[in-house]
Amino acid sequence: MSLNRRSFISQAAIVAASFTCSALAKAVASENTAQAKPFDIALSQWSFKDEILGDSRDDIRWFKRMLQTNPDRVLQGSMDPRDIVVAARQLGVAAVDLVNVLWFGHGNDIPWLNDFKKRAENEGVALVCLMCGELEAIGAKSRAGRQASIDQHSFWLETAAILNCTQFRVNPYGEGTYLEQLNQCADGLHALCELAESMGIQLVVENHGHPGSNGAWLAMLVEKTAHRNLGVYLDLDNFFMGGWGLEPERRYDRKQGVLDLADYTVGVSAKTKHFLPDGTEEFIDYEWCVDTLLAHGFTGFMSAEYEGQELSNWEGSRATVNLLRSLQQKFTA
Repeated sequence: MSLNRRSFISQAAIVAASFTCSALAKAVASENTAQAKPFDIALSQWSFKDEILGDSRDDIRWFKRMLQTNPDRVLQGSMDPRDIVVAARQLGVAAVDLVNVLWFGHGNDIPWLNDFKKRAENEGVALVCLMCGELEAIGAKSRAGRQASIDQHSFWLETAAILNCTQFRVNPYGEGTYLEQLNQCADGLHALCELAESMGIQLVVENHGHPGSNGAWLAMLVEKTAHRNLGVYLDLDNFFMGGWGLEPERRYDRKQGVLDLADYTVGVSAKTKHFLPDGTEEFIDYEWCVDTLLAHGFTGFMSAEYEGQELSNWEGSRATVNLLRSLQQKFTA
């Protein structure tokens, strides 16, 4: 994709954001401009999944069944999902990316959502992106299946609008061969892009397993969808082939994946698992990734997402935020 294509997507995102962007999000954007930051930092709600869910994901089949039947039963941790904004403020971060799975039973709970929004306002934290999972595949084989997925995502788009989110993440999952999934996902995503744009929300797809973790395939999907309201939410770790939990794991080259997707990237999941004594991430060359993204015009949020086992949710998130701050300083003009 040319720089003109990135400019086109970015301008569309600005137009969309102007409809729903809260005063808080505007303040964050203004602060970025004033300080000439190369990118800004958000906190991923998923970084606190253990604090929120406790041990409920130990039995993943039970967990998924409860999400569909009695979702509040999975909330077995000590943290209220809405208090992610308190965590963000304590970490000195002014934006949060949300995950619907962490409060699956409250998508249309207006008092609960209004309270969430109020807590965010009280903490001075913007709710930026709503990341949605455990929904029907947007690339289902049948048109009826794709419409069912669009309907389910529409429900959560309304939630995103209530919370003043400016981005909405969709998993590019489908059925069939890679080519069939490409065409089917493009069809479903185009329709969803139209709906999201009418609500002032930018749609983003993530490299998040299955064909989507193949950087070249995901880049082709964005081009095939051919909608100005679609961008990529780039996870710096999710480059592997096939589904989840395969042994042995088959990796897609990370640097190639970043290069494949850099021109389309409008948000980043800054995932970390293990830190070296100097505060850098052992497995991801963050300096190279950030340098590459900035060279391709990226100016959005990098969302701190700790997924390691050695540190607590709090310690891992703080280490990730500190890593991102050091990169902000390094690349500040």
